[in-house]
Amino acid sequence: MNPYLPVTHRPSIKDIARIADVDPSTVSRALAGSTRVSLDTRQRVRAIANDIGYTPSVAARSLVTGASQTFGIIAPSLGDPYAAAVIRGIEVETAAAGYRLVVASTGGDPAKEVESLRLLAGQPADGLIVLSSRAGQAYRDLLPTLGAPLVFINSDQPGDHIFSIATDNEYGGWLATSHLLDLGHRSIAYVGGPGNGRSQRARAAGYRRALVERGIPFRSEMILAGDGSIAAGRSALTAILARPKAERVSAVFCYNDLSALGLLAEAHQHGISIPGDLSVVGFDNVPYAELSLPPLTTVEQRTEDLGRLAVRNLLDALNGLPVSDIHLRGDLIVRSSASSINRSQ
Repeated sequence: MNPYLPVTHRPSIKDIARIADVDPSTVSRALAGSTRVSLDTRQRVRAIANDIGYTPSVAARSLVTGASQTFGIIAPSLGDPYAAAVIRGIEVETAAAGYRLVVASTGGDPAKEVESLRLLAGQPADGLIVLSSRAGQAYRDLLPTLGAPLVFINSDQPGDHIFSIATDNEYGGWLATSHLLDLGHRSIAYVGGPGNGRSQRARAAGYRRALVERGIPFRSEMILAGDGSIAAGRSALTAILARPKAERVSAVFCYNDLSALGLLAEAHQHGISIPGDLSVVGFDNVPYAELSLPPLTTVEQRTEDLGRLAVRNLLDALNGLPVSDIHLRGDLIVRSSASSINRSQ
């Protein structure tokens, strides 16, 4: 039973305002995440709303403001651990602001991605978030017609009311490769990601920069094709083993953790010791990474932060506040899948 309200009373913004001793308009802005309200007040208002069981009336608010209180999310796959973690961050932030989510999964199909954006924009959604876009220039004619702010996560498009939240992928690729170089490895392969996407290009560039900085010539044959899947990691290990033993690499940096986990699984089936015969580093720090055998060394992408910041950018844009693109640097998470060259060979 709520100690603040009669049993039959549905909690309202006025109730929160009375308990918090602020104006109802302040409560509305606080629940919407407006930075015009102090962080302390926002947190206090949200805590009271939770305590008294307040739930926003989406229909009523839509009639009054003309807004749907809905954000649309477009992701290539809801089953990918990376996408799931980003969406968790989005869910936390939208729930705190009193917004609903509509989610579309495209299966990595660029045409389906653009069509999903058209559909969500026509709902209408108050703001849109596109995760790891695959559509590229297909957005060129569509973006100028959108009536809502849009945030791209780990991809980029120019335009008014269009913003970017991204991991510093080039730095992450450099960090992963530098770790292997610090361990004494000089023959390092890179298992690539999907197509020619922005994240793939940047991580490959980081890999190349780390080699060049240490005076190690870049060799194109050290790049193994991939698509970010478990199967790609398995195929990469097969390709490595197909080379003459004298030409095999001592370490591998994988575009993401899924590929790295696939490589670990294939290595186990072939009796290849990780890191005894081959050191492996991934990228993302998905939940499974610390559970693999051996636990996977990886670059953490701060996935939930990406989701939270995307929502905050949308809220700021809707409140007429300045919005800037954001780049986050991840950290190296050292586990047991990579060791020094003296120990591994």
